[in-house]
Amino acid sequence: MAKWKERYGDDVHHAEYEMQSKMVANGTMQPEEGAPEEDVVNSPNHYTQGIECIDYIEDNMPIEAFIGGLEWNTKKYLHRWRYKSKPLEDLKKAQFYLNRLIKAMEGE
Repeated sequence: MAKWKERYGDDVHHAEYEMQSKMVANGTMQPEEGAPEEDVVNSPNHYTQGIECIDYIEDNMPIEAFIGGLEWNTKKYLHRWRYKSKPLEDLKKAQFYLNRLIKAMEGE
């Protein structure tokens, strides 16, 4: 879990923050005044339970498989954006995966 330590260190308050984020997302708690809105493209609440899902996948797969997944997701969002109710959101998701793919390729 190298990415977890890199991102959060030994932050014992993270679990509380995650629980509050979930409660805000599902409507059982109101967000604090001035709290940032959920970023549904780069860090959706349902993908950040403890460790960011994409960081977990990167840590637990061979780099070739991870790169293939990034390419697959980029193409998926580029293929279907025209048919979605929020096309700009899907284009931004494609951009997110493409940026991660570029970052992964630069790291090789």
